[in-house]
Amino acid sequence: MSRFADFLTRNPVKRFVVNHLNTYRRDIARTYAEQKRLEQASEDEVQAYQLARLRRLLSVARGSSYYRRLIDGFAKLPESFTFDDLRQFPFLTKTTLREREFELLVPDARHVYENYSGGSTGVPVRFYQDYSYKVQMSVSTRMCNELAGLFTGARVAKLWGAPQDKRQIEGWKGKTKLWLLNQRYYDTFDMGPERMDYYHRQMEAFQPDLIQAYAGSIYLLAKFLRSRGIEPSYPRVSIITSAEKLFPRMRDEISHVFPSAVFDRYGSREVSAMASECKQHDGMHIQMPGYIVETINAVTGRTVEGEPGEIAVTALANQAMPFLRYRIGDLGILTRKKCACGRVFWRLREIVGRMSDNFLMPDGRVVHGEYFTHLFYGRDGIEQFQFEQTSRESFTLRIVPSVGYSAELGERLSQEIRKMIGDSPRLAIEIHQQIPKTASGKYRFTLSRLGPEELIGVRSTR
Repeated sequence: MSRFADFLTRNPVKRFVVNHLNTYRRDIARTYAEQKRLEQASEDEVQAYQLARLRRLLSVARGSSYYRRLIDGFAKLPESFTFDDLRQFPFLTKTTLREREFELLVPDARHVYENYSGGSTGVPVRFYQDYSYKVQMSVSTRMCNELAGLFTGARVAKLWGAPQDKRQIEGWKGKTKLWLLNQRYYDTFDMGPERMDYYHRQMEAFQPDLIQAYAGSIYLLAKFLRSRGIEPSYPRVSIITSAEKLFPRMRDEISHVFPSAVFDRYGSREVSAMASECKQHDGMHIQMPGYIVETINAVTGRTVEGEPGEIAVTALANQAMPFLRYRIGDLGILTRKKCACGRVFWRLREIVGRMSDNFLMPDGRVVHGEYFTHLFYGRDGIEQFQFEQTSRESFTLRIVPSVGYSAELGERLSQEIRKMIGDSPRLAIEIHQQIPKTASGKYRFTLSRLGPEELIGVRSTR
């Protein structure tokens, strides 16, 4: 059956029919051809394309009461705006989305639908997307995946968990859709030992070309397989990690277990897949035809490059609720330096982590969460862990023990954590059978419940 699915998905006649089946498919094919060409164009051509799309978006955005006030304040028409003008817009935040939701909406947008993002606090953020966003989402995702070796009709195994996505492939219609797309879905919400063994056996039979997975989930599967001496023969081309920060230790573990290279990808529910590694593995190429990306100093709001800054994204396609300079909540390092692969698209050299991966110490220092993850590298006796801050004076370490764990190990970890946080805060150590995931199925190693506002204005420590 898999070979028949290969034939169906790779058949050029079928591909031609699908690409011309309806207006939506034709728009995807047209937009993909436009933006694929720009990968090898000059930087001036790429920026001219961005600017034209930005001006069209501003003309649409002016239909909302929120953006009309901002745009009219410039005393110039949208078709005259520049990138410098965009940088004078206030940042869009999750708080703005919650409090000004209906002011941000543009009347008469085409095929509008609701979407949600869980956010680091667990409080869902509602926003709206439309037809133009769906087209761009399909194109950007395809171009990102192609950097990792995706080809038409490839067998794809998805180790995924977002409820919004899962609902689309449930029931006989969903399963038929997956089969016609030559894809399989494995639920990251269900990652106990028995299920991971089942997932492995299913993928061994399916022999996917690519695995697309939450970084934490494929890392957990890799650890499970290695602990049992299992050497998978899949995937045949690559592994695409997304949704969570891929730490070097995680990449090493995944690469050690599976026979194919790991390609990290970046995006979010609000703006979709927008950056991905190429074969050089030297940062992630931003899909510039669909997005304008800035990195900013979280305290001053000043644009920075070549150093960590908070990522602000302008999505050039969503006409239902335009996202202009959206503070996505992640920290990254932006570079314009041309990649050895020859593509001109700028890169996020590194995703440093989420703003919520930073911890505020009682003495005012800000410590990145990687400090705490490094304490667990090479430690026997710990299957999983999570370090959480709930207030300036309260921390919790959750541990899923494995063979070799002892109370003495827990005490040593407590002492090492105390070296950073001090003796005064409360530090609880909890033993669990499984670490709870976020509402969207992600697994967080470090999690600070403090808002970005509480971190601003204090000095930072890496």
